[in-house]
Parts: sequence; structure tokens; C-alpha cells
Amino acid sequence: MSQAHAKRPLSHDDVIHTVGDVDETVVSAIIATGAAYIDVEEAVKWATGDAEQLGKSGRGLSPAGQAVYDILMADPAYAPEAER
Repeated sequence: MSQAHAKRPLSHDDVIHTVGDVDETVVSAIIATGAAYIDVEEAVKWATGDAEQLGKSGRGLSPAGQAVYDILMADPAYAPEAER
């Protein structure tokens, strides 16, 4: 993915492609954060426990990425097993 694509505003299809099949309210909430594609990708990695490399580098989520992460963690598809 090009750097320009990663930083551009999200479309509905971008969210579905990155996050998966989630409710339309979740898609709208993610778009409303103003997050870029890269922010959503990183939030998904953190939400799915696939962020080992990001964590080892000492890199946290951007504010927009954190907002997306919070939205994902409130969704039953992403909530930790213990909370389901």
C-alpha cells in the first residue's frame, strides 16, 4: 500500500476491508474518528493481539488509532474471550 493511501481519509469499504464484517454503527464510528487507514490497521493488530512487533518497538497507537481500538474493543467480535 502506498504511503498516500495509508494516510488518506477512510471510506466505508476501507473500514470493512480492514476491520471485517461489523455493524454499520461501528463503521460510522470508526470513520468519525478521523483515523487514517494506517491507524485502523494498527488498531486491528492491537485488538486481535497481533501487535507484538508494535509493542516491542515501544510504539503505541496514535490518538485516532486508540479511538478505533476502543470502538473495536466494545464490539463483541473483538472483545476479549473473558468478556463475551
